[in-house]
Amino acid sequence: METPDSEAIERMLAAGGLKRIGIGTRRACYILPGGGLCLKCYRSEAEIAEGKYPGTVRSKPLLPTVVNEIRRCRSDEKRNTGCQEYRYYLKLKARLPGELMAAFPSTMEMVDLPSRGWATIEEAVVNADGSAPRRFAEEWMVSDGAKRERLFAALNSLVDALVENTVRFFDPQNVLVQDLPDGDFRLRITDFEPATRMLIPIDSIPAFTRSKVRRRFLRFMRDCGIERE
Repeated sequence: METPDSEAIERMLAAGGLKRIGIGTRRACYILPGGGLCLKCYRSEAEIAEGKYPGTVRSKPLLPTVVNEIRRCRSDEKRNTGCQEYRYYLKLKARLPGELMAAFPSTMEMVDLPSRGWATIEEAVVNADGSAPRRFAEEWMVSDGAKRERLFAALNSLVDALVENTVRFFDPQNVLVQDLPDGDFRLRITDFEPATRMLIPIDSIPAFTRSKVRRRFLRFMRDCGIERE
């Protein structure tokens, strides 16, 4: 699939021609023409004004520290989250077994946009019917007992693989459940933000990383009531 260049993407953004499929605290995601790729970039000024959880009853303004981070990091290749993910993605691709690497986007590259700074172009992770995958906790809530057993096993298998391979992924709430054409599912990770915000980069210590991954997932499962039926 041909990837649009930065000028073409910039024109589409300016014209409002890209469909937004997701928005987080700092970044937004848009489907690119053709449907197989998406653009992930920091929020625009208009999107900053939408606040957190836009369009919901929980909507509220972004914290000033978050707004400042967005503006400061857009064009900073070292601090930009997309650049950090891309650099780590290349390292993971070189060393992870194929089964675990399949949880991450199948492709990722960087593009520098005048209006948004550094952004990633990557696989658009969608369900077989083209809809957006649910987060794991949301899928758990709407699943029956049999599906929950499969989800529970898949999540534990993912955690074991992340720990065994010392992957810096500490946000289990970002695990997605992607529905496949054959009726099965697989767990996907599209937002992994591998760089710590701590002053001392202790996440670079393998033993600490493995312990932190395990601890974060156990807390996530406890808080969301995710347990064997």
